[in-house]
Order: sequence, then structure tokens, then C-alpha cells
Amino acid sequence: DGKNYTPDVCLYPKRDVDHFNTRETPQNKAIPGRHMVANSAGGFAFGVDDWTRLDRFLILGNEGGSYYATERKLTVDNAKAVVRCIQQDGVRVVNRLTEISQAGRAPKNDPALFVLALCSKFGDLATKHAAFEAFGQVVRIGTHLFKFNEEVKGFRGRGRWLRRVNTSWYNNMSADKLAYQAVKYQQREGWSHRDLLRLSKPVPPD
Repeated sequence: DGKNYTPDVCLYPKRDVDHFNTRETPQNKAIPGRHMVANSAGGFAFGVDDWTRLDRFLILGNEGGSYYATERKLTVDNAKAVVRCIQQDGVRVVNRLTEISQAGRAPKNDPALFVLALCSKFGDLATKHAAFEAFGQVVRIGTHLFKFNEEVKGFRGRGRWLRRVNTSWYNNMSADKLAYQAVKYQQREGWSHRDLLRLSKPVPPD
């Protein structure tokens, strides 16, 4: 009877091909044909390049981690991305961290100090020179100076470059400003001005 005819396709069970859908994909599966990476939540997200990750870290940092990733893991992952950027174009990294730090785009200056410290360790001569020139623009107060020296302690010795930047920080500051820094920021991060003066041995310019 033609009136009661139902197409056979409607009687077929759901086929395997229905699970392959480029418009509706579960979060725990990558979208077919798209570049996606596994995230800390156990799902997939569109990957970002190292330079985008550098910007995110400089502005947002990773304090406290996230619901799915610990702060330590985020720090390690971000540090690896930063080092890759430094190896690719370290001067660009220094310029970028200086720009973001001076513009006040980040709630805290700590990420910029951390990246500057990485530049001093993993950068080539041009990068280290750029980091030296930018030091006073990023390390603006005593707290920044102490934090930078604490970051550096984790992955490099106290070599000539570090003595020079610490010396330049003290020598490039006027007597009034230096006195203010010494009174307001006496000790932070386990460091004091006395410690840094003893290690850097600055000689006032004539």
C-alpha cells in the first residue's frame, strides 16, 4: 500500500559515519582537519604560537595556576615557550617585555622580570645587550631589583653581566631617588640593598 510506505533508510540503525562531524565535535575530541592541541582540562583547543603565548604570559602571568593546571606546570610550559622565542629573536622579546612593562598592561611586573632574567641566561650577545639597555626601564624600583635577582639565582651564576646591571641600576639613579628606594624598599625576596651592594660593588661615577 503506497500510503503506508516508509523509506528503508529510516529503519537503519545510526551508522558509524554519523560520529564523524566537523560541525559538532565533543570537547574531548579534536575537530577533524583543524590544528588543535590537548589542553589541561582533558579536551582540545586551538593551539597558539609561542609569540602569542609570550604576550599572554607577560600580561596575565600564571599566579595560582588554573582549575586544571598547577602554577608550577604553567610556569614550566610558559618558560619553555619564552626560551624558544628568545632563541628565535631575543631582541624582539626584550622589546616586547619592555613595552608591556612600561605601558602598565600587566597587573604585576613579575612576568616581565622573569622573562628579562631568561633573556640574560639564554639570549645571544645582542639579546643580552638589549636586556642591559632596557634594565632600568623594566626594573624601576627596589622591589623589582630584588625580584629580578631572585629569579636569576634559579638558573644562572652571578657573573659579570649581572654585576654590571646591578651597578648601573644604582649609578643611574639620583641621590634623592636612591635614598627613597633604600628607605622604602629595604628588603624583599630575601634580598637587601646591602646584599646587592656587596655583590655588585658599584663605584659612583666621577
